[in-house]
Amino acid sequence: MKKLFFILTICLMQTAFSQDELPRVMVVVDEMVDEKSGAGKVNGKIESILLENGFRLVDKAQFEETRLRDLQQDLNPTKAKELGKRFGAEWIIVGKANANFGDEREVYGSKQYEYTADGEIKLILTDVGEIFARASSSERKQANGKSQAASKSLEAVGVALANDVVAKIQKKLKDDKEKPITIQLVLLGITDQTLDLLEKELPQKISEIKKIKVRYLEGDAAVCDATVSGSIDDLRKIFSNMAEFKVESFTGSRIDLNVKAGTKAKVSNIMSSALEIYEFRIDNLFPTQFSYYASNPLGQITLENSDKKNDVKNVKISVFIPTYMSMPSEQVVSLIKAGEKKTFSVSAVLDKDKLLNVTDKTVSQVKAEISYSFSGEQKSRSITKPVTVYSRNSVSWNRANSIGAFITPKDEAVKNFSRFVIGNMKVDPKISASTPRNVLNAIAVWDAVRAFSINYVVDPWVVAEGDVLDDIQFPRETLANKSGDCDDTSVLLASCLENIGIKTILVGTSDHVFIMFDSGVNPKNAHQVSLNEKNYVVKDNVVYLPLETTIINKPFSEAWAMGADGFYKAQSSGGKIDLIDVRKAWEEFPPANLATNTKASEPPSVEKINQFIGEDLVALSKNATEQVNQKVSFLSQKGDEKSKNEAAMLLSQVGRFDEAVSQIQNLSSASSKNNLGNIYLLKGDSVNAISNYNSAASADAKDGGIALNIGLFKYVGGDADGTVESFKVAVSKFSSPKEAYDALGIENIVSQIGQRAAEKNKAVDKGELQSLLNSALTDVADKKDKRAEKAKVRKGENKFIFGGRRGIDPTALANVKEFLYWKF
Repeated sequence: MKKLFFILTICLMQTAFSQDELPRVMVVVDEMVDEKSGAGKVNGKIESILLENGFRLVDKAQFEETRLRDLQQDLNPTKAKELGKRFGAEWIIVGKANANFGDEREVYGSKQYEYTADGEIKLILTDVGEIFARASSSERKQANGKSQAASKSLEAVGVALANDVVAKIQKKLKDDKEKPITIQLVLLGITDQTLDLLEKELPQKISEIKKIKVRYLEGDAAVCDATVSGSIDDLRKIFSNMAEFKVESFTGSRIDLNVKAGTKAKVSNIMSSALEIYEFRIDNLFPTQFSYYASNPLGQITLENSDKKNDVKNVKISVFIPTYMSMPSEQVVSLIKAGEKKTFSVSAVLDKDKLLNVTDKTVSQVKAEISYSFSGEQKSRSITKPVTVYSRNSVSWNRANSIGAFITPKDEAVKNFSRFVIGNMKVDPKISASTPRNVLNAIAVWDAVRAFSINYVVDPWVVAEGDVLDDIQFPRETLANKSGDCDDTSVLLASCLENIGIKTILVGTSDHVFIMFDSGVNPKNAHQVSLNEKNYVVKDNVVYLPLETTIINKPFSEAWAMGADGFYKAQSSGGKIDLIDVRKAWEEFPPANLATNTKASEPPSVEKINQFIGEDLVALSKNATEQVNQKVSFLSQKGDEKSKNEAAMLLSQVGRFDEAVSQIQNLSSASSKNNLGNIYLLKGDSVNAISNYNSAASADAKDGGIALNIGLFKYVGGDADGTVESFKVAVSKFSSPKEAYDALGIENIVSQIGQRAAEKNKAVDKGELQSLLNSALTDVADKKDKRAEKAKVRKGENKFIFGGRRGIDPTALANVKEFLYWKF
C-alpha cells in the first residue's frame, strides 16, 4: 500500500475573491517563550491585521483540539482538505515563533531585559494543500521586565509576518483578476472544415483568445469554450469590428457569432433552445467498483434554463459509455424553472465482465444527452467527454473502503485453498487445547501462506488526474504469482479468513497496511490470548489480533508481535489510523470475484503446513506458559483472596487444574466457590463442579453470573430445559438484558458457539444451541415456576449423562469455556 496521506503537487486553483468575499482564514502559530508555551501574541497580531484588511477568521474555539505540532510537521493535501472542510477554512496560516532571552543591562539606573523573537509562517490553500506563500521575521525588543520584553518582540514579529503575508495575498487576488476567463462562444453557419480552421486561426488572429475547445456540434452550429484575457465585452467589440464575423447575440458569459457575416444567420436550435448543458463532469472509472456506481453518482451534469419566462418540463437525461454499458442510463427531471441553473447526479449500470477484463489504463468516451419539448418542438443537446478507465487492479486510497472489492472469500481459488488448509490441519491436542478456535484456524491459514513462499515485492504508486493509485492483486493472482506487497498479502489473508468465518479488519497507517482478525474471544476473557493487553486490540466488544503481513514468510508469533507493536506505535504517535472493517466495506464495495483464467498454484504440502503449525503452537504455548508463571508468581506474592482467585483462573486456562484448585480450595466465599466450580467443570469433574456452583449461588443469590455458569454446566450435560431456565435466571438478575450482556459477556454467545458447531464439530449441534440460548435470552420476562436448583441434582451425585462421574465431553467443554463467568 502506498501513502494514504500524501503530498501531491498539482496546479494551483485559480480562485478569485472579491473584496466583499475574502476567504476564511485559520491561523495556527505555535508560540514558545524560552522553550515554554507562549501567550499567543503572534496569533493575535496576525488575526488583527487580517481582520483590518477584510478577511474572515475561523473561530479559535472551533479548533482547540487541533494538535499544533502535527500541523507543523505533516500538513499534507489530505489533512489540509480535511481541516478546510472541518472548520470551513479556505486558507490556513500555520507556523511557529520563538522568543528567547538575550541580554540584561542597566540603563540610567533601570534594568532592561532584551528578547529576540523569530517567526516563520506559511500560507496554505486548503483546496489543494499547496503552499502559496511564506514569510519570516526576526525582531529584538527591550523592556523593564522579561515578560514585557518577550511579548513586545513576539508582537513585532506578528506584525511583520502579517504585513508580509497580507501583501502577498493582495497581489495574488489582483493577479487572479487579470488572469484569463472562460466564456461560451457559439459559432453559427459552421461546417466541419471551417470549424477546424477557426479553432486554429482565431487564437492567432485575436491575441485576447488564448484557447478554443469545442464542446459539441449541432447542425451548422458549434458550442465552444473560449479562454480569453480581458472581459467578454472587450471580445465582443473586437468581433464587431471584424468584417468576416457578425455578433448575433451577447450575454455576460456567451457570444453567438455568425461566421457568414454577409448572410442572415440561419436560426439554429442552439440559439432558440432554452436548455443548455452548462457543465458535465464524470469521474474516472475503477472496474472493481461497478456495484458502487450502480447506486452512487458517477458524475454530475449541470443544466441551465436561459429562458427567463418559461419553465422546461420533463427533461430526459441519458448517459452512455460504449463498450462498458449495454444501454444508456436515464433519468427524467420533471421541472427546471425559468432562469434556473440546476445540477444533477448521474449514475450508470456498468458491464461487470467488460470492466474486469481491463488490464491496463484506457480511455473511453462518455456521452451525455438531454431531450425535452419546448414551444411545441422537440429539442436535444449532447456532449461527449473522455473518461479514463483504470486497470482492474487499480484502487484509489481516496476511497479506502473500495479495497473491500478485492477481498473475495467466495472465489473458488480462495475457497479451495482455505478449506484444504483447515481440512488437513493435524495438531497435538495437548498443545492446542488452550488455543481459541479462531486463533488456531488463523495460524493454519497463516502457515499455509507461509509455506507457499510468497515473495514480498513493492509496486509503485501512481498519481493520475488527482487520484493516488495503488495496484492490488486479487487473491487468486497472489496465489498464482507467489509475490505481492503488504496490501496484496493482507487482501489474501483477509479473503482466506473470511472464507472460514473469521471477521477481519484492514489497518491503514500513513504508508502501510496490515490486518487484524477476530480472535473469537470475548473481551472479558482476553487473557486467553495474552496477559499483555498491548498484544491485542479491543474494538466493538471484539478482541482482535493484529498481523504484520510484510513478514508473511516468518512464524505467526513474530507477525503477531510485530503487528501489535506497529498498531500501538501508530496510535501513540498521534497519526491517523484507518480501520477498514471488511464486512462493512462490502456494503458499498462487494467482492468483485475475478472471472479469469488465472489459476492458483497447487497448495504446499500438508506435511510442511502442519510442521509450521506445530512449531507456532509450541512457541505460543511456551510464551503463554512464561506469561502465566510470571503473573501467578506476582499474584502469589500479594496473597489476598482476589489475587488467589485470579491466579487460579489463569492456571486453569492452561490446564493446570490441580495447581488452580490448590490456590482457593480452602476459601469459602461466593467468588471462590464459583471459580472452583469453573475449574472442576473444565477438569471434567461434574460432581464437584455443581456442588461448588450451588454453594456459590447460596452465598450470593443476586449474582447472575453464577446462574450463567450453572446453565452452561447443564448444557454440556444435555439438560435442555435446565439450560433455558438457568439462563433466564442469569439475565433476570439485571435491570435489562443489555446490562446482563455487558456484565456477563454473552452478547455474541449464540453466534460464537454456533460458529464452532459449524466447524465440523459433531459434539455441538448449532441449531439446538441457538434455540436454547435464543429462548433464554429473549424470554427473560417469563415468570414460570422454577424448581430449586438443588432439587434437580441429587446431593453428591451427577444427574446428567456425562459418560461417567468424570466423563464430561472435552469438545463440548472447549466450546463453552470462554463463556464461563469468573467472579473476583
